[in-house]
Amino acid sequence: MKQVMFVELGMGVDLHGQDVTKAAIRAVRNAIERNSMPGMRALVDGDTGKMQVRVHLAVPADADRLDHEAVKAVFPYGAVSIHVTNGGMLAPSGIFLADKNDRNEQIYVVNAAVEVGI
Repeated sequence: MKQVMFVELGMGVDLHGQDVTKAAIRAVRNAIERNSMPGMRALVDGDTGKMQVRVHLAVPADADRLDHEAVKAVFPYGAVSIHVTNGGMLAPSGIFLADKNDRNEQIYVVNAAVEVGI
């Protein structure tokens, strides 16, 4: 990416089921869903495929279970790359719910920083 134009931040949570992908998708959606970048089309001469989207995810556990393609699918435009680091948070839920596919009593919190540029 030659020039970063926007940085958007988000947080996502999976309360039950300990699904790092679900929390990551929620973090990314939280970062981008209330933004509009109408000027980006002009910056890429109408070719949204020229947009570069760099997603940084801070995950608390199970980074090997993260479905990168599912996270990339959230973005309607651009060449998306995913970068994962340790971070986020594991918090106690205080309850184990087998019917919610809980593996333990942890809440997964993922943080996202989404860079958009050209």
